[in-house]
Amino acid sequence: MNKKADDCFIDTLLISLQDERIIEKINEIIEADTFNQPRETKRLLKEKEEEIARFQQELDSKEREIIDYKIKINELNQKIDSYLYELQKRRADYQEAEELYNSIQHLSEETRNSLKRIFKGTTVQDFIFCGVQYENISSLWDFIKNEAMEGRGHERETLIAIFRYFFQAYSKTFDTPLYKTQEVQINDVFREDLHIRASDSKISGNITEILLPGYISINGKIIKKSIVKI
Repeated sequence: MNKKADDCFIDTLLISLQDERIIEKINEIIEADTFNQPRETKRLLKEKEEEIARFQQELDSKEREIIDYKIKINELNQKIDSYLYELQKRRADYQEAEELYNSIQHLSEETRNSLKRIFKGTTVQDFIFCGVQYENISSLWDFIKNEAMEGRGHERETLIAIFRYFFQAYSKTFDTPLYKTQEVQINDVFREDLHIRASDSKISGNITEILLPGYISINGKIIKKSIVKI
């Protein structure tokens, strides 16, 4: 019975499939399904492309931010390097001043007492503050000159080092220094208009030793003549 019913159903279906309306409907279904599949695929593809474009924009934005941060980091590193360089310079300058201040403590008591008229105070800061003032630089030069002229030269090297340090420090306070040390060389001919002869020197001749360098103004005017031996 079942086989007979199945055969009957198949025969009826085959006959129905030959109906033009059925064939037309089947074709419409096939065409509609074939048409909708590419449209759905295109829609999904477009969504993915838009998503990729959005991600690319975000990536480009982040890359620009990274570049900006790198530029800022580079600028900050340059500033840090500049600050460290200045700090090291100041530390070196301060260290030199501290060493010179300590060197005064090893001078004779008589010299230390004399220098108290120039370097007032009891700290390195006081020493620096007094030392960079022009009047004190000039007074220090005069003191070294008197020591040299009277033959007390055993502490001259320390005193000249202090003078040179503050002379240079004072010059740095101006864009164009007001003074510069006098250029004197061994074997230069002694000239009374340029030099001062030490007490144990010959009357004339060539310079054999420079006891204390003098200095001149920026326009060439002699402020302090160099103390020399002949």
